[in-house]
Amino acid sequence: MRRVPNLWLSRSWTTRARRPTEPADSYVFVDRATFDRRIGEGGFLEWAEVFSGHLYGTPIPDPPPGHDVVLEIDVQGAEQVRAAHPDAVIVLLVPPTRDEQIRRLTERGDPADQVAERVAKAEREEERGRVVADHVVVNDDLSRAIDEVAGILASHRSAAGDA
Repeated sequence: MRRVPNLWLSRSWTTRARRPTEPADSYVFVDRATFDRRIGEGGFLEWAEVFSGHLYGTPIPDPPPGHDVVLEIDVQGAEQVRAAHPDAVIVLLVPPTRDEQIRRLTERGDPADQVAERVAKAEREEERGRVVADHVVVNDDLSRAIDEVAGILASHRSAAGDA
């Protein structure tokens, strides 16, 4: 977000509890009734029930004028966004290896059963993600991956300016 001007990061909602190592502003943490109410109001761009029955969703974006919206979502969410906004630019970020994914999930404090659930889901969903995505970026080196995503955004902004 710091390297590319005029981006606006949407903050997702979730019904899961905050991890001990997770900043309080990582998500809007709500109970199931609050989330369900927001669904009923049509307040989400996309939402899904994932991982141990928890709900995750992206509120309808309201970025400042002149800003592009960045969503951090899973494959289900990307498919919903693509259906609603065919012109969205979807970038799939993948870990360099499953072992590295396991290490990262464990390091952030996920319990072993949730790590196993997330890795199994990633193995099933990565193929779907590659179909819906416009670009795939391997997150093997954070700085390089950021540069690659910044280049993708610059390319799409340039093309949109030419249209």
